[in-house]
Amino acid sequence: MNGMRQIESDEASRVVESGSVRPPGELLRAAEARHAGGRGGLGLEYGRDEDDSARYLFSTEVEDGDGAVWSMILDARTGDVLKDERIPVDDEGAPEESA
Repeated sequence: MNGMRQIESDEASRVVESGSVRPPGELLRAAEARHAGGRGGLGLEYGRDEDDSARYLFSTEVEDGDGAVWSMILDARTGDVLKDERIPVDDEGAPEESA
């Protein structure tokens, strides 16, 4: 999987209402469960897999109990975690700039 292309909110609403994907609260709980003391909601979005446009994805960031932030992508239909990467921070706790 190379990445995710964000979809418009009306399309996201349609696929959630149709049952094609899991609701955001359910996906967020699955993401939070991966990290002790996890709490999410630091950005939630649905999108399509750039390599397979028929596959819907869900992206969020979760903060764990130690304050580390994790960038996560889940399969929006199954809830399977496809990406789970810690976001590096600088000495002040701000996200580091990508090189």
